[in-house]
Amino acid sequence: MYSILYVDDDENLLGLNKIFMERTGEFTVDTASSPSEALRRIPSARYDAILSDYQMPEMDGIEFLKVVRTRHGNLPFILFTGRGREDVVIDAVNNGVDYYIQKGPDLKSMITELRHKTVRAIERRQIEAELKRSQEELNDIINFLPDATCVIDTSGRVIAWNRAMEQMTGIPRDEIIGQGDYAYAIPFYGSRRPVLVDYLLHNLPGLETRYPGADTNNGKISAELFVPFLRGGAGAFVWASASLLYDSSGAVTGAIETVRDMTEVHRIRHDLSISREMNQGFANMIPVGIYEMDLEGILTFTNGVCLSMFGLGQEDFDRKIRISEYIVPEDRGRALRDIHRLIAGETGVGQEYLLQRKDKSTFYGLIYGGTVRNPDSGRVTGLRGIIVDQTVRRNEARELHESRERLALALQAGDTSIWDVDMRTMLIHDIHEWAFRVLEIPACDGGVFTVNAAKNLCHPLDLPRLLVAFFRHMTNPDTVFGAEFRLRHRNGTWAWVAVRGKVIERDSFGRPLRITGAINTIPGPRDSCYYPHSPRRADERAAGGD
Repeated sequence: MYSILYVDDDENLLGLNKIFMERTGEFTVDTASSPSEALRRIPSARYDAILSDYQMPEMDGIEFLKVVRTRHGNLPFILFTGRGREDVVIDAVNNGVDYYIQKGPDLKSMITELRHKTVRAIERRQIEAELKRSQEELNDIINFLPDATCVIDTSGRVIAWNRAMEQMTGIPRDEIIGQGDYAYAIPFYGSRRPVLVDYLLHNLPGLETRYPGADTNNGKISAELFVPFLRGGAGAFVWASASLLYDSSGAVTGAIETVRDMTEVHRIRHDLSISREMNQGFANMIPVGIYEMDLEGILTFTNGVCLSMFGLGQEDFDRKIRISEYIVPEDRGRALRDIHRLIAGETGVGQEYLLQRKDKSTFYGLIYGGTVRNPDSGRVTGLRGIIVDQTVRRNEARELHESRERLALALQAGDTSIWDVDMRTMLIHDIHEWAFRVLEIPACDGGVFTVNAAKNLCHPLDLPRLLVAFFRHMTNPDTVFGAEFRLRHRNGTWAWVAVRGKVIERDSFGRPLRITGAINTIPGPRDSCYYPHSPRRADERAAGGD
C-alpha cells in the first residue's frame, strides 16, 4: 500500500478525494491544507508521492514543486491544474513534475486517472531508484576490484572506470565516464581504436591482427600483449579479458574489460627462461644423466646425456616420459618401492637397476635420488637425481676380475704373491692366500695381516736388514725397495723369501700412505741378488736358518 500526501486549500476536495482514493485499497492518504504544512510533515513521514493543487493562496503548485525537488529530490509529484492552462503544464514539466491532471466535472474519471498516474509515478521512481542503487553497487564492486576495470555500454560509452584503472592510465573517472568513440583506448594505444570489448560487443573483424593469439571462449575474449603508452610511455605487458554483460531478460547491455599489468610477471618469466637455459646448458655438460620427476613418475627435466642414454629425443620428452617404463619389469617393483621410500623421507643411497632403452636393449644403471620440495609449503613435489651408465664400469670390472684371476694363477704357479700395505691402518692386503699356501699361517678376519703380525714372523736377525732397505727407499723414492729375509713357517722352520715394492701414494707432507709390491720364495741367500757373496754366519747357523 502506498502512502500519499495530498495538498489542497479546498477542505471539501481534500476530504472527497481522500475517500475515493482510499476506497481503491491501494493508498493511505494524509492531507495538508497548505504547502507550508506539507513541507513540515514530509521529513517526518515516508511518503511515496505528493498530490498537489496548483492554485493555492500561500504558494502555488509550481513553487511547491520547486521546494520539494530541492529538499527531497525525486519524490514523485502529481499536479492538479485547471483546463486551458498549458502554460502551467509547461512550467511544471520543466521543473520536474511526474504527471499533471486536469480537473473536470467527471469525478470518477479523474480519480481513475489520478490512481493510474500515481501508481505509475511511484513505480517508475522505485525502478529508477533500484536501478541507481544497482549501478552504485556495481560501481562499488568494480571500484574495489584489484585489476584495472572499465564497463562500456552497447553504444560504446564508458559507464564504469574503477580506481585501479585510474591508477594504471592516469585518467580520472570523472573525465572518462560518458565518453565514447573509443576514448578509452587512448591511454593504452595513443589513438582511438577498437579494444577487446568492441570486438566482443560488435563482432568486429581483425581480432587476430590486433590481438595475435587471443583466446575466444564462451562469450569471452582474453589476450596477452604489449601496450606502448602505459608506464609513462615506457609501455607494459598486460593481460586483458572482456566479457559481455546481460540484463535480467538476457539482453546484452554492455561489456566489461579487465586489464592486468603483467610486466613484472613477464620479467620473471624472462629471467626464468634464461635460468632454465643456463641450467639446461650446464646439465648438458655433465657426463652423467640428470633427471627430475614429479610424484606421478613423469620426467619434468632431463639433460642430453640422459636422453641419449635411453635412445630418446626431445620429441619423446615433449610427449611425457614415465620413468618406470624404462626399467625392466624384473626390477620395476623394487625401483618403485625405493622411490616411495625416498618420497616418504628416507635417506637414499645409489641403487643399481637393469634399465631398458627405447629399442628395448638393456644396460645396468646406478640411480641416485633426492626429494624436490616446494619452497613455500615444504611439501615434496618430486625427485631429482643422476643416472650413471654402468656398462663401462661393469666391463672394466669383468676384465679386471679376469686379469686378476690370470695373475693369481700365474703367481700360484711360481709361489709368488702381490701385497699392498695401507700405512694409515698398518694392514697388509692380498697376501693371505700366499701366506697360507707357503707358511700355512691363516690370515686375520677379513683376509688381512697386520704389519706387527708380519714383523713377528720375520727372523730377528733379518729384521734390521729389512728395515734398512725400507728406509733407504724412503730417502730415494725413485728406487725400488727390495730385501731377502726369512719367515717362520707354522711348523717352526724358516723359509727364505724375497720382496720387491714401491711407495705408490704419499700425503701432502711426502709421508708414505700406500706401498705395494710382490713376494716370492727363494732357495736361500746363495741365490740372492741382493747378497750374492754373503756366507752364513755362525749365529745364523745356530738359529737354524737354511
